[in-house]
Amino acid sequence: MKKIILKNLTLRNFRGEKEKTVNFNTDKETSVYGANGVGKTRLYDAFMWLLFGKDTQDRKDYNVRTIEGNEPLHRVECSVSAILLIDNEEINIKRAFNEKWIKPRGQDKEIFKGNETECFWNDVPITVTDYQKRINEIVNETVFKMITNPHYFVNMKWQYQREHLFQIAGTVSDEEIIRNNPELSILLDKISGKSFADFKKELLARKRRLKEELEQIQPKIDQTQKLMPEEVDFAALEWQIKEIENEIAKIDKAILDKTEASRQNYEAIQKKQSEINTLKQQQQKLLFEAQNKERENVFLLNSKRQEIVNNILTLDNEVKKFKQDIEFLEKDVNEKTKAIEEYKKEIAELRKRWFEENSIEFKGENTCQLCGQQLPESMKKDAERLFYELKKEKLAKITTDGVQVKNKIAELEKNISETQKNIENKQAEVLEKEKLILSLRNELSIIPVLSEKTIIKEEISGYMELSEQIEVLEAEIKVLESGSMIDTGELKIKKQHLQNELSKLQIELSNRDLIKKYKEEIKQLEQQGKELAQAIATAEGEEFLIRKFTKIKINECESRINNLFSFVTFRLFDYTLEGDEIETCVSLVNGVPFDVANTAGQINAGLDIINTLVKFYGVSAPIFIDRRESVNELIPTQSQIINLIVTKDKFLNVE
Repeated sequence: MKKIILKNLTLRNFRGEKEKTVNFNTDKETSVYGANGVGKTRLYDAFMWLLFGKDTQDRKDYNVRTIEGNEPLHRVECSVSAILLIDNEEINIKRAFNEKWIKPRGQDKEIFKGNETECFWNDVPITVTDYQKRINEIVNETVFKMITNPHYFVNMKWQYQREHLFQIAGTVSDEEIIRNNPELSILLDKISGKSFADFKKELLARKRRLKEELEQIQPKIDQTQKLMPEEVDFAALEWQIKEIENEIAKIDKAILDKTEASRQNYEAIQKKQSEINTLKQQQQKLLFEAQNKERENVFLLNSKRQEIVNNILTLDNEVKKFKQDIEFLEKDVNEKTKAIEEYKKEIAELRKRWFEENSIEFKGENTCQLCGQQLPESMKKDAERLFYELKKEKLAKITTDGVQVKNKIAELEKNISETQKNIENKQAEVLEKEKLILSLRNELSIIPVLSEKTIIKEEISGYMELSEQIEVLEAEIKVLESGSMIDTGELKIKKQHLQNELSKLQIELSNRDLIKKYKEEIKQLEQQGKELAQAIATAEGEEFLIRKFTKIKINECESRINNLFSFVTFRLFDYTLEGDEIETCVSLVNGVPFDVANTAGQINAGLDIINTLVKFYGVSAPIFIDRRESVNELIPTQSQIINLIVTKDKFLNVE
């Protein structure tokens, strides 16, 4: 069991306290007395802020500085420090909330750049991250709040309370419930590996679906009865139908006799028409073959002319390409010729400079240019020697430049000569190809252009013989078509009347099968209704077992959890008007909700919860009990107790 004890707490400029150190009893309760507003709760806020950077309301760095004149104190240290005993090992920790003031370059006054948090561990500065990591290694923040404040746990969301309670007590397995209640074992076969919650949802959905289906049975039966036709003498209907069918058969035979002659005449006409179509197809084939033959002859005659045209086009393109090359080469020659002219001008200029430089002679400069005095004899000879050496170098440089320019001219003239030869070769090619083009054009001018001639059908061999055969067949068809037509109109009208009457009687007779079908459907619906009612009864039986199982599990869960406490109990489930259980978590003190209990009951209930949490998490910490004056006696606890007691004292009094 890890034990955390607060030995002392020092506040500097923290929430109205300029500087104060409070020493706490480490082996018995510590009581802090004072009137409202003198700083009792401030001690707990300071302790929480020291550890986690938040006050008891979970507000981070909220108004931690002392305020005077509606303004927080500036340029002073705002800090909280404490000495803790962790399993009898003394640790000194400190958290400070300081201002950052900097003096920008070129300015006389410092400016405020915000706040920064500084942390110390045994007087050694460390980062906030490292500091918080060490605190969390001692105790988790949420666990610390639960085991130091009697009201913290019951003020959490009920879902979180419930989660912690089940974590402490452990959950009750479904198999354990069934093992202790054999009458529920039938549920295991029904569930088939699903959870009871899922099975219950499936059961409710199945029951709702069965009831909806059952509610539809009677309306379907009523609707089927409405659709069912009235019963008549179906034997008499069958006799009438048979009489009409016999009458129709007689009419069909009479019509068949009269139409047989028409059928034979029609078949003869169709046969001759088929022969005509075959002859016309033969004519089309002869015409198509003659046109193809003419087209092939013209194509062969024009192919030589087209070959010459293609050759002329190819040669024209080659001539254009050569002329473009010649134009490009001539342009290159012109540019290089201009460059030669420029180089010749440069040579003339160099020659002129050489003669000018060569004509300059030493004039005997014997006076110092700086002081104006006559130079000594030795310096006069050096001056003349240096003059001619410099002159020689200049003339050599001009000569070298001239040789380089002449070399460039020679290179350009060589390039021009080669290019001129290339131009002459291409011009010769152009003349040769133009002669060939002229020759081909002359040859083309004497070859005529041929066109396809129109084919005359009458000139095609065998075409007119086929036309004569077609005329003979068409005349024979006209003779057949002119024959007398056989009239069966009256017989067909009488037959139609009988068929209409027959259809009506057959519809009436079909009602016999429809009535039989509807009666069978009603019988099936009635059977389906019985099966649905039985299925609903089975589902309600399973639902009863589920409710019984749930009730037993609820009682077992509440019993297991409440056995962990001696002063407080928890109601973990509530029920709807329909009797369905719903999850909740309500703390009870002497059977009444925590919020309704008196102050003493609430504080002792909170201590009871803390005792269980301390045992489960294996760590105890100082418990701050506000409004301690309302409690005569506290239940035993192994944690350090710090009582905050309201009195009329104007200053804090610690005992």
